[in-house]
Amino acid sequence: MTKEEAIRDSARWDRAAEAAAQPLTPYRVFWLFLIAGFVGDLIEVVFWLLTRGELISRSSLLYGPFSLVWGLAAVLLTLVFHRMDDQSGGRIFITGAVLGGAYEYICSWIQEVLFGACFWDYRHLPFNIGGRVNLVFCLFWGLAAMAWVRLVFPMLCAVIDRVPLRRGRRMVRAAALFLTCSTVLSAAALCRMDQRRKDVPALGAVSRFLDEAYPDSLLKDRYPNMGILDEIGWYGRDG
Repeated sequence: MTKEEAIRDSARWDRAAEAAAQPLTPYRVFWLFLIAGFVGDLIEVVFWLLTRGELISRSSLLYGPFSLVWGLAAVLLTLVFHRMDDQSGGRIFITGAVLGGAYEYICSWIQEVLFGACFWDYRHLPFNIGGRVNLVFCLFWGLAAMAWVRLVFPMLCAVIDRVPLRRGRRMVRAAALFLTCSTVLSAAALCRMDQRRKDVPALGAVSRFLDEAYPDSLLKDRYPNMGILDEIGWYGRDG
């Protein structure tokens, strides 16, 4: 690396650190949510392709390549670790591991309660808790927290600040509208699938529409890693 390149890299990092030190705003947090949700979905698709040789959907939503779990995790990391770059790496790692494990466990529990389904199952891994979370991924959360605080968050803030504010706000509003509609529709379709499994008849126009437009076969194709709890023996696993 030449001296000029080193100077440019140093200046770029200084701008990123300055951007990260700015107060958090809903606008910036939502941008982080968008970026993390999209990139997280892409990472899972690539990881699944490389490890299992299958190209499958890993999206949380019926429409759009987007992971709500990754997006919300980025928001959680941002709110907890904002301006903690002066903390020791060990403290950030431990906090991230504990926080990430608790977050993943809660997400798994919510999926069970709302949809009667799970979207990940760690029972085959050692040191797991009810198949919801395991030690390996808790350690991953700790590493992710360190990477977020030291590198990813500052760089993303610098990128976000380069988007013209007026254009950025239009993009945020459009993305928020699309994600809201897709999330509501996805949740409704999954809830109706759980009702069909329990032999609850379609009593209204909305239920009939969901039955016709989003049958079980379509949902299982969109969520190929989804397991129905009573089919895979998950009920009663916590005791």
